[in-house]
Amino acid sequence: MSLFSTKSDLPNYKLRYAVFLGIVLLAFLVLLVRLRKIQLVQGNQYREMSIDNFVSERRVVPFRGMIYDRNGSLLVDNQPSFDLYLTPAFCTKESFEKTMTRLTEYLGLNEEEVDKTTRLYSNRKGLDRFLPILVHREMSWDELAIVEQNKDKLEGVEVQPAVKRVYPMGKLAAHLLGYLGEISPSELAARKGGDYRQGDYIGKAGVEKAFEKSLHGKSGLKKVVVDAKGQKMPEAIAKKILGDNGVIVPVKPGANLILSIDARLQKLAEERFPGQEGAVVAVEPKTGFILAMVSKPAFDPNLISGNVDVRVWSALVHDVDKPLTNRATQQHYPPGSTFKPFTGLAALSTEGFTSETKELCTGGLRFGDHYFRCWRSGGHGRLSIHRAVVQSCDVFFYKAGLAAGIDRIAQVARSFGFGSKSGIRSCIEVPGIIPDKAWYKAHTKWGFLPGFTLSDSIGQGDVNVTPLQLAMAYAALSNGGILYRPQVVLREETPDGKVIKQYEPIVRGHVDASDENLKVLVEALTGVVNEAGGTAYYRRPRNVTFKAAGKTGTAQVVKQFADRGRNLPYDFRDHALFAGWAPADDPEIAVAVINEHGRHGSSGAAPLVMEMITYYLVQLRAEKTDDNEDGSLDEDPTKKKSLGGVN
Repeated sequence: MSLFSTKSDLPNYKLRYAVFLGIVLLAFLVLLVRLRKIQLVQGNQYREMSIDNFVSERRVVPFRGMIYDRNGSLLVDNQPSFDLYLTPAFCTKESFEKTMTRLTEYLGLNEEEVDKTTRLYSNRKGLDRFLPILVHREMSWDELAIVEQNKDKLEGVEVQPAVKRVYPMGKLAAHLLGYLGEISPSELAARKGGDYRQGDYIGKAGVEKAFEKSLHGKSGLKKVVVDAKGQKMPEAIAKKILGDNGVIVPVKPGANLILSIDARLQKLAEERFPGQEGAVVAVEPKTGFILAMVSKPAFDPNLISGNVDVRVWSALVHDVDKPLTNRATQQHYPPGSTFKPFTGLAALSTEGFTSETKELCTGGLRFGDHYFRCWRSGGHGRLSIHRAVVQSCDVFFYKAGLAAGIDRIAQVARSFGFGSKSGIRSCIEVPGIIPDKAWYKAHTKWGFLPGFTLSDSIGQGDVNVTPLQLAMAYAALSNGGILYRPQVVLREETPDGKVIKQYEPIVRGHVDASDENLKVLVEALTGVVNEAGGTAYYRRPRNVTFKAAGKTGTAQVVKQFADRGRNLPYDFRDHALFAGWAPADDPEIAVAVINEHGRHGSSGAAPLVMEMITYYLVQLRAEKTDDNEDGSLDEDPTKKKSLGGVN
């Protein structure tokens, strides 16, 4: 049979064949044009899209700024560490469960880590599945080795370098330095749009918290090449694909902080503190910068900074001695006789009361139906304000307080910073209490009673101050009446030592006392330490070229006990206080010590103040002179290379 039924069909077939061939040729032409466009015109675009299938963007966390003391001693450091992450996009639900089972076996993941990772894995949708989940922090070298050996079985798992915050000197200045902790949901919400992610560490207390913005730095962004399981590919392959180092946004390390404290003086104060609980504050009277701040008992920030053992944290929180509380600023105490100079200044500002005014002390004062005792039962005789301060006569200041009135005493005391927060950035503060008539009306059901003035005049009653307030007030007494805001950071620097910001002294105000009256009190407080009969005479620095000034204080914890000596239970014993400065005529250091239940200021607080003053003005000055002579201080010791300067 012929292929064509008739000869007339042949032309039709040829036509159809020609049309079909034309369509095929046109299709090939379109395909060629399209291939040319894809390969030559849009080749780079599609190449980038294909690379994106196995290139992952990784956030590079910055090194946190280092913290040094004023002499360049390293107080807070960074150490290399490793964190374990899991990316949901690189593992199915089945492989995720297997991976978590293996990680728990290899690393001993706790229940909290497993639950948190599982919850985040389930909640990640869409592109969020490419965001890594932090599974396990601060891996040990053994844990790192196990993960590397078994990485083929751990889909979606990746180890990323991290930095661990360490405190080389342990408990030294712990309350002042603070510590880090994982950012909370509320903290993260407050920083929405900022350089923080879930799982980041953030300052939780002290300088670490107050200067978080400076210390934190700024994260970078980098591309890394991964395989289908999310594992990082070898560097050679990555370089071939990326063509460069993969950096999208360079990382910026945090600023280093140079503190005003002297680690040697701080160490002396902590080691020589004579009691179990209390506080010490040393300050530069002419600037307000803190030289030392001690709170006893203390804690080791290495134990609670970063990856915290819940049992350790719970033990600290529930400790009856409250080691996490900064007693220098968060606890207030009756100041006892250290408050008498301010009552004296209030009295001197009233008409008829002068430095020559004398009052008789017979061992007590009858006021209404109450007998207010003096600490010396036989009395001090007739004396002026100078000898009344030197011998700490209670009766004199009962009468001085009555002459001034409680409102005037409060006014003068508040001008020295009592009764309000000092404004220090690095510490949580309580304001203390400086009562006046309005305060009693607002806080008691009976309002102000005249007898309150007598107790308040000698630093008992309802007067309460913090150790920091006491140190700053005595600094103001010594420097001519300038009240400074306390500060702990001298400057901020880049990792290579360039100054970013220099902090200058900040004046809060000037005290409400004349120069003449301040001079009277300064001479009297110098007499406390240097005149026979002074309550700190036997504690004065010996064999030195300077004189110290200051005031002892003994604050009652409970009102009346026949025996206030050694037989009294510890919690009922009086607090011991001393506040002073040196040199008396040109102050360089002021120190306040409160030794809880230390009994007497002359024995339980004054010796430490005198030792700190002498150490600072004699030994440390001599060491500095020796260093300058041999040239060892020609280079700024704070400009040393460290982990904080490299990323």
